[in-house]
Amino acid sequence: MEKLMIKNVLNKFRFVRIALVGSVGFPFIVASNAFAQAAPPPPAPAAEVERVIVTGSLIPTAEEVGPNPVFSINRDLINKSGAGTTTEQLLQRQPVIGGSNIPVQNNGTSQSGPSGTAALSLRGLDPGATLVLIDRRRVAAFPGSALSGYGFVDLTTIPITAVQSIDILKDGASTTYGSDAVAGVVNFNLYKDYRGAQVTIQYGNTLDKDAAEYKGDILFGVGNDTTSITGNIFYYKHHDMFNHDRGNSLVPPFLSSNAVPWNLRLTVAAIEEAGGTPFPTTGSAEYGTPPDNANGLVPASDYIYFTRRPRGSILPGFNFNLYSSS
Repeated sequence: MEKLMIKNVLNKFRFVRIALVGSVGFPFIVASNAFAQAAPPPPAPAAEVERVIVTGSLIPTAEEVGPNPVFSINRDLINKSGAGTTTEQLLQRQPVIGGSNIPVQNNGTSQSGPSGTAALSLRGLDPGATLVLIDRRRVAAFPGSALSGYGFVDLTTIPITAVQSIDILKDGASTTYGSDAVAGVVNFNLYKDYRGAQVTIQYGNTLDKDAAEYKGDILFGVGNDTTSITGNIFYYKHHDMFNHDRGNSLVPPFLSSNAVPWNLRLTVAAIEEAGGTPFPTTGSAEYGTPPDNANGLVPASDYIYFTRRPRGSILPGFNFNLYSSS
């Protein structure tokens, strides 16, 4: 009976021992499998990079890509703008150019340059800082200069009907073109392969019929596959208009007190020698002015003399708008 019990106890012990060994070995196998799955991949071979050397700043690019902003106006936009009478009138109305930067000169003012010219100035700079090209080539400047002394291209010599498109470089390009392109570049592309003929006639006037505008233009072209000839005949005239032609500009807000007719400061001896009558005074000098509406030929004896400037004190100021152009 005792032997049998001991044998049963030994059998239970063997069973438990075997179970413990099995339970210890199972997680070890799982751990071994997890370690095998996390092994890192072999390193990839290093990529070779080709060396690039930049030898200049003017690198050719695709035609559609440009380093600077370019504003282009084609013939369709010119026709739809309604401002294609003259070149300067078209450019005055573009948002990239201020209207005051293209003054149309006349014999009455001669501002910024010789009379009868139209100067282009991008970004409000001097006309000499804007480069004007025709078919991407420089052209001879106007035989005169702006008030700054720089030359410019007269826009009135470029007929707008002969222009196929206009390219405006809105940023400075002095590094590419030189110091005359500090403000930008404007390039006029003319017709080169036009076929046929086109006649344009235009007339306009104000309601007062005193500022008529005339335009006549003939564009023609002939050619074949090897030769092309394109020509243009252009005529334009705009009648003058003065400030005294309109009620709103007939009388300025303030009349001049020290301009033509001049408030001359003269010695009493000079007045008497010229035949004038000095104002009774004990001073040695007086002011003199010609009468109203003088034409420059009034003799000194008709001048008005006073101890102060006559214009603006005892006499009304001079109305410049009676003689200045609008």
